[in-house]
This record gives sequence, structure tokens and C-alpha cells, in this order.
Amino acid sequence: MNLRCPAMRHRFANHAGFTLLELLVTLVVLGLLAVMLTQGVQVGLHAWALEGRMGLHASGLESTDRALRQLIGSASPGEIGTRDGALTGTAHTLSFVAALPEGFGAVATHEADVTLLVTAGHRLELLWRPHYRRWVVPLPPPSAITLLDDVQRLELRFWQPAPQPGHWLSAWTAHELPPLVRLRIVLPPGDARHSPDIVIAPMRELSSP
Repeated sequence: MNLRCPAMRHRFANHAGFTLLELLVTLVVLGLLAVMLTQGVQVGLHAWALEGRMGLHASGLESTDRALRQLIGSASPGEIGTRDGALTGTAHTLSFVAALPEGFGAVATHEADVTLLVTAGHRLELLWRPHYRRWVVPLPPPSAITLLDDVQRLELRFWQPAPQPGHWLSAWTAHELPPLVRLRIVLPPGDARHSPDIVIAPMRELSSP
């Protein structure tokens, strides 16, 4: 093709690619779009986080109820051949092994040593660390998850069916899981929230091999 003619060279250049000016304009437009998209995502994330905090404040008892039922309901029945109890509890604290639900900070389905208690700061907290039968290194400090704020105390009872008639115990030290665990979240006087008793039946049978 003869490109010596200026007009033909000009037409060929127009069809061969973008000019420097066109590239600069395109980059500016893309940059503006990126800035707008980033700002939009940040606003959306901020709104989502604010909505989540408001929802947690409004329905904290409901979400705490669900978390406790899921955790205690999936408590491990203990390991055969060991002296370690499946669950130990006092009138105000509860410790057991369970797989933490998604969103609690542990790897999904990974078992953890879990303790429920009310701290000196009046928070109902879940303390957990990875569960291993024997630690070969010093125990790491547990991670803390706040389940509910402004709690006066946690009251626990454990159902003992035998001897008849059954009755509620204020502590549980038996190797097997209790048939029922009753929790009462006691709120400060004058608190407008209402917390009914939570009764949970932990898992009581080992899975079939």
C-alpha cells in the first residue's frame, strides 16, 4: 500500500489506533469512575455496619439466644477413655467443647474449648481457644467474643433426672452431658429488655462410627 500521500497516511493513522489525547481522556474517565465507585462502596459499607450495630442493639437478646442454643446444643459428648468431662458448670459459668459457628472467628467446624461467663464489666462473654486433647506448648490466652452488654449475672442450672423425681443442680461435674441446661440472663434493675429462661438439650450421644 502506498502511504506517501499525506491524506492516506492520515486516514490510516485514524484507523490504526487511539491518539495520545484519546488515551488521556479515557484514563481520566476511568479514574473518575474508580473514585466514584470507591466512594460508593465505602458509603455502602458504612451504612451496612451502622445498620448491623443498630440491629444488634435492638435484637441483642434474640441473637444471643440463637448463639447460646447453637453452641450448647452442639456441645461435644466428650472423649471416650479420658477423665475429661464433656461439660462442667457452676451456678454462673459454663465450660464445654463445641464447634464454633461461622462468624465467631474460628475455622468452620473446628472444635474449640468454650467458656461462658459475665465479666466484671457486665458483659456476657464467650471465651474460646482451639481444642486439642493435649497441648504441647503453654495454653494461649483465649479469644473473647461479647454476646451481650449490660448483664448483671448469668444463672445456670443442670437437670439431674435420677434419682426420681428429677431436680435442677447448681453445678455439673459428671462425665456425660446433662440432659438439660437452663440459663437465665439477669439484667440490671429497671432494664427495659426482657430475657426469658433458655432451656437447651445438649447432644447426648456419640455419632455412629
